[in-house]
Amino acid sequence: MRSSTPGSRVRESLRLALVALQFLTRIPLPNVKVGAADLRRASALFPLVGLVVAGAGIGVRAALGPLFGAATATVAALAAMVAVTGALHEDGLADTADGLWGGDDPAQRVAIMRDSRIGTYGVVALLAVLGLRASLLLPLDLVPFARAVACGQVLGRASTLLLVRLLPVAAPATGKRLGAAVIGPLSGRGLVAAVVVVAGTLLVATGPWAPVPLAGALLASLLCVRLFRRRLGGLTGDTLGAANQLADLAAVAAIVALHRATLL
Repeated sequence: MRSSTPGSRVRESLRLALVALQFLTRIPLPNVKVGAADLRRASALFPLVGLVVAGAGIGVRAALGPLFGAATATVAALAAMVAVTGALHEDGLADTADGLWGGDDPAQRVAIMRDSRIGTYGVVALLAVLGLRASLLLPLDLVPFARAVACGQVLGRASTLLLVRLLPVAAPATGKRLGAAVIGPLSGRGLVAAVVVVAGTLLVATGPWAPVPLAGALLASLLCVRLFRRRLGGLTGDTLGAANQLADLAAVAAIVALHRATLL
């Protein structure tokens, strides 16, 4: 059996971080060979990718705010975060909306989700989620904006870790983005890494109010579980993207509510 040294563990953790970043973003990175179980193992670092994406948005908001004002800078920050991910999750949201309400049975709904064309339900879902997120964030100064975006991006990606452990892959499975490749047990080290990133982000951003955005994202994720089980019989890569967007939005709404109540 191969011995595991601290150096080899660090190198492996860095490699898995590159796998997660390579998969969930369009950031130019060294190409990493991905083995059969690597994406599942790297999924523990999905919340960390959320922090990276949030950092891009916060940076744009901070840089452009003094030049163009908060509203323009906020819209640019949202666009920057979409660009960093290549609209991966937004595409999943649109495809999921088209499939969930565009078919008569689970197999037909999954088949509709395979179609790269966007339909009416997808357009409406995208406009609703993007519009709600923008309307929540536009009134915020930089600090509350950073809190909301960081919590939303981290909890949105953490939703994947929950859904793949509560739902099977929908049949016929598409495996379009995540799906079956992420399903499976996490190592103890991986679980600890995910919990540390999520808990650390929430505590730094909201202090004793950390359970509020956590509860919002958890509720959104569990509603997605119920919906996907009933309408599809399980999950696909697209549904994970949709859950990401809805959990993100719920967390942002929770942070904004705390801010408006002067609790943050």
